Amino acid sequence: MLLLLVGCDYNDKYFDGYDDNPVTETVRYEGDFTGKYPSEGYFADKDALQAAVSSMLSEMYPYCDKGSAKVNVLFGDITKGFQKADVSYTLTNEDYDAMGEGDGQPGKYNNFDSKMDVDVYLKAFCAEKYADLTVGKTVCITYKYFSGSVSNLTKTYEKTASGWNEIELAAFVADSDYTLVADDYDSMGTASGQPGRYDNFDSNMDVDFYLGVFLKQKFPYTKTESTCAVTYQYYSSGGTAPRISLYKFDGTNWTAYDPYEDIVEVSTKVAEMAYNGTTWTLSRLVGGTMKITFEKSDYEALLDWVFANKPEYKSTKYDNEEFYFGVSTYYPNVNNVYSTWKNTYNINDEYTGKTDAELQAIMDERLAWGIAEIVLPRRITTPDTGLSYAVTYTVYGGRGSGNYAMSFMYNGGTGKYENVSEPVAQ
Repeated sequence: MLLLLVGCDYNDKYFDGYDDNPVTETVRYEGDFTGKYPSEGYFADKDALQAAVSSMLSEMYPYCDKGSAKVNVLFGDITKGFQKADVSYTLTNEDYDAMGEGDGQPGKYNNFDSKMDVDVYLKAFCAEKYADLTVGKTVCITYKYFSGSVSNLTKTYEKTASGWNEIELAAFVADSDYTLVADDYDSMGTASGQPGRYDNFDSNMDVDFYLGVFLKQKFPYTKTESTCAVTYQYYSSGGTAPRISLYKFDGTNWTAYDPYEDIVEVSTKVAEMAYNGTTWTLSRLVGGTMKITFEKSDYEALLDWVFANKPEYKSTKYDNEEFYFGVSTYYPNVNNVYSTWKNTYNINDEYTGKTDAELQAIMDERLAWGIAEIVLPRRITTPDTGLSYAVTYTVYGGRGSGNYAMSFMYNGGTGKYENVSEPVAQ
């Protein structure tokens, strides 16, 4: 009993530094997450992840004094779908005709071109067609625009107390569109219960099945990831009316596609945790990809940089184009047309004698620099060295018109984004 009472004094007296080296429990854990996932079966939010993993580690090591952990978790990277306007509308031939059918007017060829003020026409159209909409409502209009060839473009307008104003709202436009004709319905079968019987669909028919097969036969040489908007007649109790469905080609089949739906890609990542003596904190989440798609403001940022730093590359024809990166903010896209660069924008003969492949390499190198130095710093608030940033942009001409992506990693040592892949067609 006496020994117990004087034990501490005894240790202090005969063992120097006894109190200076307290016994601690140091944890270094590497393994899987064994706690409870959200109902989806994966984490999609870092705060929720930290709370759950912290709880698991606290239960495993209740007397931990310091430590670190690497925990394998399922995490869902979310690519946000396109934001919907309150109303979406595609101009018809009758709409163009109503805007005037004379020379230089939309109804002449049922499209707009560079000589027409699209905003003036569309604002007047909204004022008449959507006069009953309340202030604050938005309308996305898809229209045809001619510039060498006809393409589909969109503009979005918001109703204000003083009229209609154009706003930036990234809207989805299919790569192509197609309207079924009588022969198309007949090719799907003319018997009772088949589309060709009355040249329409109804609730007893699987529209996605029929149109998926039809598109594969109609367009056998389509590029992967291509999209198509199909207009068809649909019968319901109120009669027959046109409907539009969207489809996407995955390289093998055409399937129904909703561009406004968020896409979740679930993968295993490593949650690196650190313990400060009180709480477990998420240091970083390693692995996975964050997808970033160019918005109009990104093209504008590149354009502004060129005007400020390399004004000699400004287009001599249009105020919204430059040929250092090749950006056009009107369409918007990146112009990679070799002949235009070589013949019209050959500053100081820098492209003279170069092959198309050599010129393409210059285009890719410049754009990669622009994404790393201009686009990503303005889009990413808190860079993550554990993520791959896949940046998608639209190209006209060059190796082929369409969407391409380059991947970047953030280097914490230099504080810079680094390009880690060649452009890949999407």
